[in-house]
Amino acid sequence: MKNITTKYLLIIFIVMVSCKGNETADKILQRTIDTIDTIQTVYYKQYMLRTNPKNANQTIFRYREMYFQRLIEDSIVGVKGHWYFYNADKTMVIYEDIYDGNKLIRKNNRDSLALVFDLIKHPKIKEKHFWSHHTPYTLQYMLKHILEHKAYYQTERLNDTIIQNTNCYQIAIKLEDKETMPGFAIKLEDSEGSISTTILYINRQTYYPTKMVSENYTKEQPEKKIFVDQTYDDIKFNINMDEDVQFNTSDEVLTGFKITEKKL
Repeated sequence: MKNITTKYLLIIFIVMVSCKGNETADKILQRTIDTIDTIQTVYYKQYMLRTNPKNANQTIFRYREMYFQRLIEDSIVGVKGHWYFYNADKTMVIYEDIYDGNKLIRKNNRDSLALVFDLIKHPKIKEKHFWSHHTPYTLQYMLKHILEHKAYYQTERLNDTIIQNTNCYQIAIKLEDKETMPGFAIKLEDSEGSISTTILYINRQTYYPTKMVSENYTKEQPEKKIFVDQTYDDIKFNINMDEDVQFNTSDEVLTGFKITEKKL
């Protein structure tokens, strides 16, 4: 009886592994979309390497901490958010972005300067995609867009891999002859010869991304690549957040700052 039970459990295990092994790229992306639907708050650390926008031959490093609370009705980034931008040795917060859905504050802590976007006083600001940040919900939006526009996007499941001691799916996404920017106002534009590739590394247990690498280049100059490499660490889902601390955009947080109010 014991041997029969063991064989039965082994068969179940093999079937489960086989089913997981047969998951396609699109099915995995859909699981990621569904997973993000269960996340109301999230915290993580982000390590970023990217091409220097001012000098394509240089690579710059960024370290940030992110706090997000889902805001479904928001059409900009889909969250209340607080971004902490650290200096190179991670000892000082040099910039902060705080967004509560109605007001965005961008603080330069080194120079005591701040930009304030008040969307209640100046609603026309929202008519343009005035601010871009990659959040779990912009990622979800992008993945939905990809699956709904397969005529433009190529998706492929590569070999599974290990990222930060975590077993991950590896999904490649390719876009040719068009370009776009991430965000809820996503719009594909013709760009003959351009190629964009993104590799998503998705935790096999949680279906949440742990790393994303994007490259952009042209067919004429494939050696000139612009890249962004983001790794997410210390991820915590559905944690309690004190809104008065994390998403506080009141005047008190700008005490001592020189304020510039943006109107458009």
